[in-house]
Amino acid sequence: MRPEESRTAEPRAVSGRMALASRRRRPWLLIAAALLLAVLSAILWAKWRDSRTRAEQLQAELKQVYAEAEELRTQATRAQQRIAQLESEYREMTRAVEALRQK
Repeated sequence: MRPEESRTAEPRAVSGRMALASRRRRPWLLIAAALLLAVLSAILWAKWRDSRTRAEQLQAELKQVYAEAEELRTQATRAQQRIAQLESEYREMTRAVEALRQK
């Protein structure tokens, strides 16, 4: 090899090694971060779906509880009205009995 060839061959070999090294070198931290992001996104989406389903179930249950509570309020109001009516009838009957006793 001539000295001129060795000078020109060296930069090619060095640049070839650098190109090979740069091609082999991968950004492992970036790859790991991307994979971690993908895994976390999948987990987060699954949890979000589960919580959304649970929230819908709780809303349906809450509607049912409100309907039952309203039914109980209606029954209580009817019972109070019936009690008031019976008390009124009782007072009228006691007055009638007292009136009959006084005669």
